[in-house]
Amino acid sequence: MVLKGQYLERSVAVKSGEIALDGLYHRGRKAPPCVLAPPHPVLGGSMTVPVIAELAWAITRAGHPTLRFDYRGVGASQGRIRHQPGAGRIRDIAGEIEDMGAAIEQLLASTRANSVCAVGYSFGAAVAASAARDVSVDRLVLIAPPTVLWDFSGLRQLAKPVFVACAENDPLCDRTRLRGMLGQGATMAVVPEADQTFLRSLPELGKNVVAWLRKGPKLPNLTPEPEEPAPSKGDHREIELPETDEPLPELDLDD
Repeated sequence: MVLKGQYLERSVAVKSGEIALDGLYHRGRKAPPCVLAPPHPVLGGSMTVPVIAELAWAITRAGHPTLRFDYRGVGASQGRIRHQPGAGRIRDIAGEIEDMGAAIEQLLASTRANSVCAVGYSFGAAVAASAARDVSVDRLVLIAPPTVLWDFSGLRQLAKPVFVACAENDPLCDRTRLRGMLGQGATMAVVPEADQTFLRSLPELGKNVVAWLRKGPKLPNLTPEPEEPAPSKGDHREIELPETDEPLPELDLDD
């Protein structure tokens, strides 16, 4: 039994092609549900890194279902990592995009939602941005997108709400270049004095992602789920993230 306000994720298997990925799922009633893509698998990127864990907690506490997962070959996920250490620019991410797509499909089935928000951190931002071309993704959150390693110019043609959070001291994110890649309706925020890990700014990062989700297009609440496990199957604004002590709302779940 999950008590009011308690944060308890369930371990789930996400089927991606012929392999199963390890995932953590938390139910919720607010739309949109959110899928979180972790950093580079060769560089220790997993669903348990602090930024992904903090975002999952903050988004879930605000009432949205979340699903975070490990790419193929990472942790308990089946398959193998195809990337080579020290390869420089991000190149073939077809496998990770397939994994993200599988997680999106599973979350849609679990929540009976029509669309999701794709969230990606660092390397995961490239994966999420690529997955956002699908009609099942209605908004996009990018944390520390590595513009030095990946071409994000496709964001200019993405006719969906986009929120980008950059660390002030991130050598992999060229903010000047990124500004030219953002299309209409995109919001770019800079976290003061933060580096790519955001370790001193995790609470503020989570709160401001949640605040952006609240300001997005209003969607009806999700249909309550059955008592069963999740299925296995141009213009922009630049702002500084304010520090705030405003508490996030508690969840109102009946699991």
